Amino acid sequence: MLQDQEIPDTPECHAARARVAETAQELLDRVDSPVTIGVVGEYSVGKSLLLGTLLGCPDLLPVEERPTTGNITVLSLTAGESGSPTRAADTTEIRYLSEAQLSRCVEDILSTLVTKLDRRHPELGAGVALAGYDPVTDPRGWAPFDSWYPCLWPTPAGASPAPVPPELIDDAHRDTVVELCRIRDALLSQRGRYSVLGHRALVARKIVNEALKLPPAKVTPKTPPKFTLQPFNSENIESDKDALSRSFPLIERVVQKVTVSPDHWALGRLLAEHPVQLLDFPGIGAAGSYGRDKSLSRRALVDVHTILLVVLSSRPESKGASEFWDMLLEDGRSADALGQAALIAANVFDRTHLPSLAALPGTALPVPDLLRHADELNGIHVYGSKFVRGRQDGIVVTSAVPAIRAYELSYTRLSDETRERVRAAMGKLPPPGERPWEPIAARLESTDPGNPWTPRLRAYDKDGGIDHLRHAIEDHVRRNGVGQKLERAERSRRKLDAALLTLRRQVYRAAAGGNAAYREIAETFAELRFLLDKRVRPALHALRRPDRLDGGGFEAPIYGDGEGASAPAAPPGLAETAAAVHRAVFQWKEWHHLLERADRDPQHLVTKSGPPTSESDMRIDYPGFGDATGADGAVGDEDPAEDSSDAFVEHFQHTVEEWGSNGREALREWCQDWAAHWQQEFAPLREWFADPGTSRLLIELYSRRRGGTAKARRQLGDLWTCLNPGKAIERITPALDHRERDKGELAGRFPARPHHALAWHHLMRDLEEHIEERERHPLRIIELRQHTAVAAARTVTDLLDELLGVVTDKLVPLYDLASAALLDESDIVPPRQEPPDDSHGSPSHGPSGDSPDDHEGGAQPDHDEQPIDRLISTWSVD
Repeated sequence: MLQDQEIPDTPECHAARARVAETAQELLDRVDSPVTIGVVGEYSVGKSLLLGTLLGCPDLLPVEERPTTGNITVLSLTAGESGSPTRAADTTEIRYLSEAQLSRCVEDILSTLVTKLDRRHPELGAGVALAGYDPVTDPRGWAPFDSWYPCLWPTPAGASPAPVPPELIDDAHRDTVVELCRIRDALLSQRGRYSVLGHRALVARKIVNEALKLPPAKVTPKTPPKFTLQPFNSENIESDKDALSRSFPLIERVVQKVTVSPDHWALGRLLAEHPVQLLDFPGIGAAGSYGRDKSLSRRALVDVHTILLVVLSSRPESKGASEFWDMLLEDGRSADALGQAALIAANVFDRTHLPSLAALPGTALPVPDLLRHADELNGIHVYGSKFVRGRQDGIVVTSAVPAIRAYELSYTRLSDETRERVRAAMGKLPPPGERPWEPIAARLESTDPGNPWTPRLRAYDKDGGIDHLRHAIEDHVRRNGVGQKLERAERSRRKLDAALLTLRRQVYRAAAGGNAAYREIAETFAELRFLLDKRVRPALHALRRPDRLDGGGFEAPIYGDGEGASAPAAPPGLAETAAAVHRAVFQWKEWHHLLERADRDPQHLVTKSGPPTSESDMRIDYPGFGDATGADGAVGDEDPAEDSSDAFVEHFQHTVEEWGSNGREALREWCQDWAAHWQQEFAPLREWFADPGTSRLLIELYSRRRGGTAKARRQLGDLWTCLNPGKAIERITPALDHRERDKGELAGRFPARPHHALAWHHLMRDLEEHIEERERHPLRIIELRQHTAVAAARTVTDLLDELLGVVTDKLVPLYDLASAALLDESDIVPPRQEPPDDSHGSPSHGPSGDSPDDHEGGAQPDHDEQPIDRLISTWSVD
């Protein structure tokens, strides 16, 4: 139907028509695409070796100690025949960036560089020289960039001094320029009849593996890089390794077909249900890549349905993992949606220290007790749960080395250095058949049969967790992969809806003339006023109510109240948080130890501890006791921890810090969910505001009705800001990290004197009987416990209240200003027309600028139905 629509010859109509075609193609691509699993992580986490081992071929991908894979590698999977090994096709498809993709990539790198330099060194004039500049499509080419970037390096002898001393400029900025110069050199070296931009080439896999590696990390050059012409074209890259290597900066992705042995991973049924691709993303943080990989990854992650985040078991919290997560949040997905899409592989688990069973006496072993004695396992639990939103079945512990031994996989094509590292790691493994984690797994199971760590540890003992990871991926693809794919397609459908409406608006606007456009502004402003004044602002003001402390949620329509409106979780409830902190304090073991001492005492008072006994240097420990640590954590005959307030103060500080951190993270996630929701709700309005025709009308209207361009710029800026809540939240959330409580302040909140012996300490002198009975009575323990719980809960909720205030103090004025910036309907009128100077009967206009032929009440005049109307009607029904 769209081809039947006559498009008026205006720039706005042609741009709207192109946008419809673009979003329709995006929707089609997303519907037809296979289910994609993005494998992401820092370059040093063993990602490539794990991925190859998962597929039954450890040397499938380049594996080196330094970062090697500088491109997105797509593994297109097919099921092989029984008895055949996993193998990669002999040829690899190389896909080059189109001109538009390269332009966006360079824009991402340049805009980041300009933002950082303008913030740190405005004297360099990066924004003046480069803001809004695109060297890929600009007729001036790279000349403005080439003339500007030498200012980052020392000036030659005798030249004018640099505006900023070179030693004050971070080398990271120069490294970014070096990467941009590599892109420039590659682009200018291939222009001509046989350009590689948008090209696809089939190249022998051996050539690809040798050519497409990140350049070795080099010291930042001491002088500005010079242009280097190294010609190549779309013909010689298929056979010339050096030509392919020179084209590296222009490659978008590498596609490798892999036939997976069913003897290693029976993928037949899964692939019959859903075609699957694995996307191996370049490791964030690799030296030699300073923006290109990050830009390409951000674009590609938009269409990833399942995210396998690989982290180091010994260091699960990493900057790289957080950067990937931030990229996904910037795309508009909520934290909950990402949690459903994520799997965590805590890798290189063979280096994890096995907790000493002597530190875990007895037979019962609750998971919290294990985690307290095993920092690495606790890190996996805490940070893994953060990414998967508490879904414990989404966390797997893995290691490629035990799997290579268990399945007797060949790794002969790895480099000599990597093979030696694998052999050395294999030599440190326990003997085959030995299962070192089984005693802990069995005790966990006997205490809590449904705990997640027992199957996790047993799966690792079996084959390095590889089979567990396979099943986790299969289950996730079946349960969530298709749903995630449809969710991405639904976002494209909504974009297509908005694009069609924009096209129809432009068609009718071109046909109807100026007054129709002003009526459209009035209608759109009425819609925005409803959203701001009835939904967004009341909800934000509700967060400032004093009674918000009384419950875990809010009655106000924070996210939406219409049919089908989503309702993400409310902000962290202060009363609910206080109750949880209260319960946590009540579970401290010190209270139980003291009450047990009172139970054992004939007078039911907390017994005083005895003075430490003198130690003999001749005593030999009796066999069976293990180390010197007792079941209660005390060493030898030292004073029990609960005899001094120090243990309680330390516990108090830890509890407050832990729950304060959890609350801060929950509030940050709520901010991201809130922004994602309203970013989507405001999407059609942003499209309308960004339309060039709308922009010109609004600037003219506001300048005329609000008294000049300065006020128009300010008020239209307020409206545009409110329609971009994601950007607003990006500026707010860093402030949440600057509201820490120091340990001295926390100690001052504890309801007893720090560094003080308590009444049941052996150093406290005996008092009169009735005073001793009062001071060592169990009721004093209960009172101290209650006061401590109340103080901890109040300290945590005070912090969360302060953090929530940081958010509302920014958002409430922002949306109040936006509401005030909306023009009243009576102000939305065309400019006054001058009366005609002839007598040909031209229609006059009233003082408001309206024609007397306008329909009463501003109703839009009737039009003959257009093909675009039928298309929208049919599309909506379908």
